[in-house]
Amino acid sequence: MGALFGQRGHEWTKRLTSGQTFTDKCIKGMTEEVNKASSHNVYQFDRERFYFMVAERINRNDGRPTDTYGVDLRKRTCDCGKFQAFHLPCSHVIAACESIRQDYTIHIPDVFKIQHVFKVYQQSFQILPHQDNWPQYRGPTLCHDETMRRKKRGRPNSTRIRTEMDDVEKEKRMCGICREVGHIRSKCTNVSGLSNRPP
Repeated sequence: MGALFGQRGHEWTKRLTSGQTFTDKCIKGMTEEVNKASSHNVYQFDRERFYFMVAERINRNDGRPTDTYGVDLRKRTCDCGKFQAFHLPCSHVIAACESIRQDYTIHIPDVFKIQHVFKVYQQSFQILPHQDNWPQYRGPTLCHDETMRRKKRGRPNSTRIRTEMDDVEKEKRMCGICREVGHIRSKCTNVSGLSNRPP
C-alpha cells in the first residue's frame, strides 16, 4: 500500500505540474458532450432565473429519441437527468452555457480536478519498523468465536427453529417399476420377471 501511494503520488504530481486542470476521464467525457451540444438549439425562457429549453436536432442513438429538455443553471438540473446523476454538465447544459457565453467548466465539481485527486495521494505512509522494535502491547486480547465462522464449502447449517413437522419421517422411495422399497427403477432386478407376467 505504501509503494502504491508513493507511485500514484508521483504520477499525480507530474500531472499537477503539467497545468492540466481536470482528470483525463473528465476531459474525455466533456469532449463527447461538447460535440453533442454543437447540434442543439437553445431557447431562453427565463433570463433572470437562467432557465433554458434545449432542443436536440440529431439522434445520437443513445437509447432515447430526440426531444426538448429544460435546463436550470441555478439549480443545476436538467430534464435528461444526467446532470444530477453524474454531477457533470451534459450536452444540454453545455449548449445553454454557450448561448450566454458562460464557461461550462464552472459547473464541474472540484472532485474531478487533478488538484483534488492529488490530495488523496499527497500523504505517504511511514515505513514500518522491524517487529522486534514494536512497542509491547498492553490491552485486552480479542479471540474469535469459531461458531460464528461460516463454512466456505457445502451448504450452511440451518438456523431455523425446528417444529413437529420436521420430525415426520420422510417417505421411503419406491421403485417405479415393481413398486418395491429399497431400490430405484434403474437398479430394478425384477424387470425380467415383470416382462414375463401375463397381461
